[in-house]
Amino acid sequence: MEPDSPQSHSATYAVPPGIASVGGRFISRGRLTLGALYWLAWLIVSPRVIVSAGVQREIEALGVGALRLVASASVLVGLIATFQIASQLTAYGAEAMASRAIGWFAARELGPLGVAILVIARSAAGTAGEFASMSAGGELDALRAMGLDPVKYLVAPKLAALLVALPTLTVVADGLIVFGGWIGNTVFLGYSTHFFLEQFRASFDVFDIFVGVGKSVVFAFIIGVIAADEGLSVERRVDAIGNAATRAVVFCLIGVLAADTVINAIFYFIPGLT
Repeated sequence: MEPDSPQSHSATYAVPPGIASVGGRFISRGRLTLGALYWLAWLIVSPRVIVSAGVQREIEALGVGALRLVASASVLVGLIATFQIASQLTAYGAEAMASRAIGWFAARELGPLGVAILVIARSAAGTAGEFASMSAGGELDALRAMGLDPVKYLVAPKLAALLVALPTLTVVADGLIVFGGWIGNTVFLGYSTHFFLEQFRASFDVFDIFVGVGKSVVFAFIIGVIAADEGLSVERRVDAIGNAATRAVVFCLIGVLAADTVINAIFYFIPGLT
């Protein structure tokens, strides 16, 4: 009997179902994380063409497919951030400083977090729904009966694709958010391009890009593991597919926001990291 099952502890004390469910879910995701890391290492060293083709297919679906969505949303986010920052600084006569804030704020926060949210909205539900439908249809059981690990053939390629696609999309989003900020500063606020570039260079550092890309790697892993776990752990019922997709989106959002909070707290409370 599984150690996280409430019945296994019935001889000593009763475990509340909610607590047992949460504990079991953490154990399940921990096991999936370890398995995914193992098979990711296998993907890196495997010379098989079929492996690289599978990862490439997932990159096209999860990354290239989201490019237009990320591009259009990033320009709008750049405009929104410019208007919001400038409006807050107007009371101090410092709305020109919006040009300074847009660069590092895009690289450290808006880019990685915005891309993660867009990918969750676009792909997390699809991934969980895909795996849940395979579980409900008995396809996962068929794979296991043939001695094939679903984590190896299903989860690892998607996770590898996310680990490539999210940082790449984040860098693209950073540039387009800055482009949106340039439009806001020059067209709507009336500042020159030369002034915008001067302020941008004064505040922006290459380290900001590394922070944002590092965040996107963490977010990619969280999204991949949670979405896969929600899809793989459903019961064999058709109505469980929609529930798995919904839970995947909700828990991916919570996981990404929690990770972002922890990372920002680390940079805030540890001197010298910023």
